[in-house]
Amino acid sequence: MKLQNRVALITGAAQGIGRAIALRFAAEGANVAVADLQEEKAIAVAKEIESLGRKAVAFKADVTREADAQRIVTRTVDMFGKLNILVNNAGIEYC
Repeated sequence: MKLQNRVALITGAAQGIGRAIALRFAAEGANVAVADLQEEKAIAVAKEIESLGRKAVAFKADVTREADAQRIVTRTVDMFGKLNILVNNAGIEYC
């Protein structure tokens, strides 16, 4: 397990590439904080991670808001004691 005892925070992790990253990191031994605008889907991903035997937490967050970004980092560290990996995966579509 390459990521044993590591903590990862992944934005945009409720679906697609972010979800795949979160699950892969968990499979490699990381505990994972899942952040996304879609809270219910983020919670579902966190439950999948826990089913792999890893710790997980889900946050509803809009990373375009500085306060949300600071909150999820702070809460991740509070919950897990550290933060080793940050994946800024959240995408923003402008029309």
